[in-house]
Amino acid sequence: METLRIAIYSDTYLPTRDGVVTYILTLRRVLEKLGHEVIIATTASHPASINDGHVYASRGYRFPLYPQYKISPIPFSVNKKLSEKRIDIVHSQTPMMMGYAALRFSRLKSIPIVSTFHSLIFDESVLNAYLPDNRHTISTVKRSIRRYLRWYYRNCSDTIVPSDYVRRILSREISVDARVVNNAIDVEKYMSALTKSEARSLLHIDESSRIVMFLGRISREKNLEVLLNAARLTGSDVKYLVIGSGPHLSYYVDMADKLGLKNIEFLGFVEDSIAPLYFRAADIFCNPSNFEVMSTVDVESMAAGTPILVPEGTSQEELLFQGRNGLSFRNGDPVDLSSKIMQMLESVGTFSTVEYAKKFTPEKHVEALLRIYRSLLDR
Repeated sequence: METLRIAIYSDTYLPTRDGVVTYILTLRRVLEKLGHEVIIATTASHPASINDGHVYASRGYRFPLYPQYKISPIPFSVNKKLSEKRIDIVHSQTPMMMGYAALRFSRLKSIPIVSTFHSLIFDESVLNAYLPDNRHTISTVKRSIRRYLRWYYRNCSDTIVPSDYVRRILSREISVDARVVNNAIDVEKYMSALTKSEARSLLHIDESSRIVMFLGRISREKNLEVLLNAARLTGSDVKYLVIGSGPHLSYYVDMADKLGLKNIEFLGFVEDSIAPLYFRAADIFCNPSNFEVMSTVDVESMAAGTPILVPEGTSQEELLFQGRNGLSFRNGDPVDLSSKIMQMLESVGTFSTVEYAKKFTPEKHVEALLRIYRSLLDR
């Protein structure tokens, strides 16, 4: 088949590490392995310092509402850099300034634009975390964001979402139709020949410990209050590891102190090479967030052989396969969460996870994505 040249636009990229960046890196790796050319159009604090010939950046500044994103006041400078290149298709990863630049570029070149919806940025849990505690302000911002997103995605050739949960939200909240393509996740990276005991030995964790783990960005929309309150209920013989950094790390550390929790450790950011060891060492992985469009870390945990415990009525629940790879708990209920933790710890050896994780390989994702690209190019 003919190889394609794909321009991926995003407001977030290296050195930032978040779910969108991980997705872009995985997508680029697999597409290039298949012989396609990938060009990244993004923002950076110091564009001149970028030494990757396939990455083009305009000057960006931190976005207060979503701090891992950098907003460029002059995003079209990237379009000028790409204007002389033959681009077959544009794939936007964020709807903000670089997403708008992507839309402009696709119109200028008369080529299709696909946009992947990665984040529920109009969700009140996000707005409450980053905006002043003012109902009028939050309501106004939410209404403006929805209006813009409706216009933006309706002007894209196709919109992709990683779960049916998000597809329904977009249809209901902003009247946008989308197709579901589960995210590309590098599951092989998390599969391990190590036993749980060996992983714990390498991390200097007591073999007899019963461990519940969270790994991700530490921010209010992750709903970690539920996990901390569950930790208080299960008692000191269950250990909780909270891994990651983010804008509200100190908030949760203070909360744990006020709750008198002695069974929880905040480990901060860990290197990508170490994360698979923690997934393998844990007994249960729990992401209490109801904000996820698709929880990558749940799949990574399954690939490492660790079952997941997910909130009901969220996109994460779509990752459960008849309770064989984990359980669900009542969303926002620490009492039910603590009960399910104890239930899972009593039967942790009965769960099977790795085969379910294989359903989300990057190769399967890219295969579906290429079908969409080619169908748009054939129109």
